[in-house]
Amino acid sequence: MKNPVNSFKEGIALYSMKVLPIYPKFPKTFWNYQKPIEFVGKKAAMPPTGLATVLSMLPENFDPQKIIDLNTRVLTPEDFDDVDIVFTSSMIVQQESHEKIVKMAHEAGKKVVAGGPFPTTYPDLNGADYIVGGEAEMTLQPFLEDLVAGNARRIYGEADVSKDNVLLTKTGRVDITRTPLPRWDLLNLEDYFSAAIQYSRGCPFDCDFCDITKLFGKESRTKTPEQMTRELDALYSGGFRGSVFIVDDNFIGNRSNVRGLLPELISWQERHDRPFSFFTEASMNLAWDNNADILDGMSEAGFNYVFMGIESADDDVLKGMSKGQNTRMNPLDAVRRIQRAGIEVSGGFIVGSDGEQRDSVEKLYTFIQEAGIPVAMAGLLTAVRGTNLYNRLESEGRIREETTGDNTHGFELNYDPDRSEEEVIGDYKELLGKLYDPKNYFDRCRTLQEHMDVKTSSHQFSLENIVTVGRSIKAQLFAPGGLEYAKYLVGTAIKNPSYLPHAIAEAIKFSHFQEVTQEYLAE
Repeated sequence: MKNPVNSFKEGIALYSMKVLPIYPKFPKTFWNYQKPIEFVGKKAAMPPTGLATVLSMLPENFDPQKIIDLNTRVLTPEDFDDVDIVFTSSMIVQQESHEKIVKMAHEAGKKVVAGGPFPTTYPDLNGADYIVGGEAEMTLQPFLEDLVAGNARRIYGEADVSKDNVLLTKTGRVDITRTPLPRWDLLNLEDYFSAAIQYSRGCPFDCDFCDITKLFGKESRTKTPEQMTRELDALYSGGFRGSVFIVDDNFIGNRSNVRGLLPELISWQERHDRPFSFFTEASMNLAWDNNADILDGMSEAGFNYVFMGIESADDDVLKGMSKGQNTRMNPLDAVRRIQRAGIEVSGGFIVGSDGEQRDSVEKLYTFIQEAGIPVAMAGLLTAVRGTNLYNRLESEGRIREETTGDNTHGFELNYDPDRSEEEVIGDYKELLGKLYDPKNYFDRCRTLQEHMDVKTSSHQFSLENIVTVGRSIKAQLFAPGGLEYAKYLVGTAIKNPSYLPHAIAEAIKFSHFQEVTQEYLAE
């Protein structure tokens, strides 16, 4: 079979178009790390990998301009000069910025093509002229062919396009072993704290509140080891060094393929003198006995951080979320096992689920403190369109409005809870306040330090590190919480100096979490 990414390029080779790719701005949220990024002299957390990948799929006569990332610069009317069409990719939380892009493009007389999770899930709330939803490997070709022919319709979804020219897996999903490298040449990677690459799509679990299986299916499809080393080669040859986010929703969803990948990652790192550290998202079965080889391999490959959806400390609530995999092993034991492998655990936690008791949130706080999880993303339950949760609540007449996509540090529910709303939000506010109290945060850092085996090779001082520390001390030492900040760093320097680079990173992150939490609680 012909490579589906290239097959349609030949058919429209005589058609040329200048494409202006624009990535919307993220609002100030738990994850944008605004202050820490300023400390390290960067402009944004990570680049728009999805948009850069879609641009690799365009025919040769389509001429993509440099990506305008609104997280690194402002958009001006002059940016629309001498281009033919605008491409965007957005998450739900970027909706407000996305709509501003559409408005400016229309004022300049340009049409907008929108892709990504937001337009895919909410095409009716999107002002773009064309919605190219789902996975671009499947929907981009039909759209471009119709655009060239002059009869493009507004919405292209996976269910209403031909799959004849797309290589599919056994479950009818896109085979991503043909997905091209992102167009890193259209970005300045120096602007970003981390790079971002993708290994897999899909997840074998089907949690009640999660839309991943609705967007990408339950079959965990992966790239080949050779593709992944080419991804790393591209970043390396582009001059990037440092932290690389493997942007999978569940890195170990296909454990067999991961077992084939990790030796190649380890070998690549050793050949290149370990220029990267990795972080990713994974399910809690990473800690199970039968996955010990995967955990060890991740540690050896340079993974030092993993985000896990822990969600609740109440087994009944977890079962109600269809998250029984989190009840198979004591969660504290699971976190400890991963920490001992040299990988910090960050956790997602949810308040407001059906069946939640008043003491559930207090149990959650106690667990987070005891486990030593400094970066605890606690959010109110959110019902996202298309999920099992949304469908159930809608059938019960309990959906109020569509989500904004920001599931942390907001105090409004988009559904009717099964207990007092005032109670739910009050418990959530109390949890946030306690989690990001300076003493409580640094106590978690001390617990983590006690249990985690940090790989010293990935935490070395440089001139850039020293400048960052200076900025941090200047901003944090005399700010609220400065005493706890100083006590933690001085104590680490005395008792565990090899951990100090990691401790400084934890302390710098706190500046962001504290600021965001205080701002929202003060409203």
